[in-house]
Formats: sequence, structure tokens, C-alpha cells
Amino acid sequence: MKDEDKLQIEKFLFMLINSFFVILGLSLFGASVWILFDTTGVITIVSNEADVKVVAGGLFVIGLVVVGVSMLGCFGVYLENRCIISLYMGFLIAIIFGELFITFLLLIKQNQIERFLTETVDAIISTYGVNNTQTTWSLLDRVQKSAKCCGRQNASDWETNKFIQVQNTSDIYPCSCFNGSCPVFLSNEMYQFGNGSFIYTMGCEQKLKDWFETNVLVIIGMDFALLIIQVLQFILGFLICQNIGSKNKAQHAENLLDAMENPASSSDPHQNDLEYYHPNINTYDPQVYDAYNQEQTGQTFYQDCDLQHQYQPNIHTYDQKWNDGYDNAAQNYDQYESQMYQHHRGPEHNHHFYNPKPEDDYIQHADPSYEQYYEQHYQ
Repeated sequence: MKDEDKLQIEKFLFMLINSFFVILGLSLFGASVWILFDTTGVITIVSNEADVKVVAGGLFVIGLVVVGVSMLGCFGVYLENRCIISLYMGFLIAIIFGELFITFLLLIKQNQIERFLTETVDAIISTYGVNNTQTTWSLLDRVQKSAKCCGRQNASDWETNKFIQVQNTSDIYPCSCFNGSCPVFLSNEMYQFGNGSFIYTMGCEQKLKDWFETNVLVIIGMDFALLIIQVLQFILGFLICQNIGSKNKAQHAENLLDAMENPASSSDPHQNDLEYYHPNINTYDPQVYDAYNQEQTGQTFYQDCDLQHQYQPNIHTYDQKWNDGYDNAAQNYDQYESQMYQHHRGPEHNHHFYNPKPEDDYIQHADPSYEQYYEQHYQ
């Protein structure tokens, strides 16, 4: 299977699993919000417990961070950016350790929370109808009605109620304890008491423990589900990073191969210009050419050269000695050329033998100063 196909499959699985990850993170976030801010729920009983607030606050932060980090991972995979994916994996490791800590803390504090819950229920029963804590009263009423229970252990727990103790009548209970219609004994906007014996006999303690244990198991199950998904996300992120790196290397190699096979043409207009690469080649100058063909060739030509020497200090200036030597050598060379032409173009040119004498004559008459002048003048 090609790397590109593997990458697409891994990206699809990453997005699919990440969607469940977001859902569970939102659920955890919602549960923590409910624990922290619901003043009418059962958890309000332990709302003053610092440890419970720490747990709920931790779940709130983790749920919020989980959603944000999952969105970061989706963004990095969509862009195929290895830096963003690596950052996502780092946050993922931190979240995993955070969830393990919160789960461990919740398990350790479970018995303490249950004990505090029991003590709080007893306090609510004793102050029911006395002070202005109507929220806790309505909470306990809902628990007794929904769970069909009365008191913490049984209905006799209501004998500790301060309001009932001042009454001269027995069998007084809150209307939430009655199984069916409530014979109202005393009622106002905050509470209702009834008089009768047709009440629930089972206490609410076991119901509350069952509710708490169920919710703890739900929270722990959500945490472990998140951990499993996060491990899968980490593995997929690692594989995606590897495949993105392989894809980039292959693409880079293809680009290099294309560049070698099809080199780009240069935008330099002088690239194929011979004069651009050989600026020292002398071009045709009509002024110098005309001056050379005048009658007094030597004088005019060397005057021009002398002017050039004045404006070009690095070139040697005119020297009469070298000029005379050049004229003599040029004259001898012309004579030699004329003799050679007559010799090769004569009527018996097909029967001649090589005669080294003309060449020796040229070497003899040619002044060596000609070569020296030529070399010095055109350096």
C-alpha cells in the first residue's frame, strides 16, 4: 500500500475516533458543570466539601481542555502539519496523566465523600423547617419522593427534627415521607408537614449510596473510555507524523529528479550571449581602421595608440625604438610573402622542392623587436 493511501486511511480513523473523543469530553465537561453549579441536585448536599469541589473542578477543566485539544489535533491532521500534530500529542500526554490523577483521587475520596454525605443528611433532617435553607429541604423532599424512603436510616430519624420536637402531636413527618396523599398538619410556602402513619419505612441512606456509587462508576468509566481513545489517538498521531514525513521526503526527491531532468531556463537575457561571457574580445573600431589605412600609417596609428596609453595608464606608452623595429619587421615580412607567392604560383610550382632558404632569410631579416613590441603592446 502506498504511503498516500495509508495516510488517508489514518486521517479518516483519526477524525472518526476524535469525534467520539469530543463527545465524551463534552459529557465529562457537562457532568462537572452539573456538579459545580446545580444548586437543586443531590450533589448540593456535599457542595461545601473542598475535596468534592476539587474533583468537580478538575473534571471541568479536563473536559474543556479535552475538547480544545481534540480540535487542535483535527486542525493539524487536516493541514498535515507535523508541528501541530506533535503539539497535540504533547497535550494528549498531559491530559492522560491528569485524568489518571483525578480518577485516583475520586477512588481514594469515595469513602470520605459517602461519610460526609451521611452526616449532611442528618444535619438537614434536624434543621428541616427551622432555618431558611429551603434549597436543601426541597432537595431532601425530592430524594424521599423519588426513592420512596423516609429519613436516613428509617422514619424515626425525624424525631430529631427541632420543629417536630416542639409539637405536642406524634407521627408528624414531612409530606414527602407519606406513601400516597399527605394529611397536611402544618403548611407554608417553604415546607409541609403531615400527621399519619402511612409512610415509607425504608431509609434513604442506602439509596443515596447506590446513587453515589453509580455516578462514580459512570465518571470512572468515562475516564477510562477517554484514556483508551486518547491512547489510540496518540498512536494514530504518531503514525500520521511518520507518513507525512515519508510523503514529504518522496515529494522532495521527485522535485529534485524533475529539476535534474528538466532544468529551468534562466531569465538572464545574456546567458547565451557570447560577448557577455567574453567581454575581452576586441570589437570592430572604424576610427582605428581608417587611421591605419592612411598614407602615413605608422604615424597616425601610433598617435592614436599614444592617446589610448594616456587614458589607460596600465598600457605601455609609445616608444620610437619599438616603432622603427616594427616597421622594419613588417617590410621584411611583406617581401617574404611576395617571394613565397611567386614561388608557389610560378609556372613550375608543381616540380619544386622544399627550399629552406626563404624561410631562413625571413628569420634572418626579421627583427626580434617585432615580436617583443607585439607582445608588449597587446598585453
